Amino acid sequence: MRLLTSLALLGIAYAALTRVNQVHAGRSRARPAAKPDHVQTWEGEGGGLPTGGPGPGVKVAPAGMRDPDLAHGGA
Repeated sequence: MRLLTSLALLGIAYAALTRVNQVHAGRSRARPAAKPDHVQTWEGEGGGLPTGGPGPGVKVAPAGMRDPDLAHGGA
């Protein structure tokens, strides 16, 4: 009886370790190999609409609206 209990315990332990190994391998495969490149935005890009302005819901500081270098022209 002791031998049967020991074999059952070893079988359960083997099954648990196999499952843990499968989960670990799956998570390792799902992780990207390298970090994605940082997205670069250049001057005049990044939120501006073709008609000018930053778009709905974006708050612009009043000083930025008067500065001709920062103004978004629609023409």
